[in-house]
Amino acid sequence: CWIGSSAKATALVLSEAASSSLVPSRPFRINAGPVHSYVLMADGAFRYLCELEAGDEVSVFDSKTGETRSVAVGRLKIETRPCLIVELFDNSETAGTVGQV
Repeated sequence: CWIGSSAKATALVLSEAASSSLVPSRPFRINAGPVHSYVLMADGAFRYLCELEAGDEVSVFDSKTGETRSVAVGRLKIETRPCLIVELFDNSETAGTVGQV
């Protein structure tokens, strides 16, 4: 999903597709971040994460094919988790977003 803390920039947040010795692969799950973050919807609009409901269509990116498609939200869970600030840079501007650890 494309997630952002402002209209300046968004960051690609990947699913939990990588497995480890502690947890299995969960490609259907995305820990998107704070509820005040924006998410890119399938229609190109942005909404706050806290406004999403099951059945809403969000835009997702396939890192293997480079294609974007829409996916319906199945379930939402809001919980307290540690977060960190991520700064994004290009040639002329800096933008930041907050991500879940």
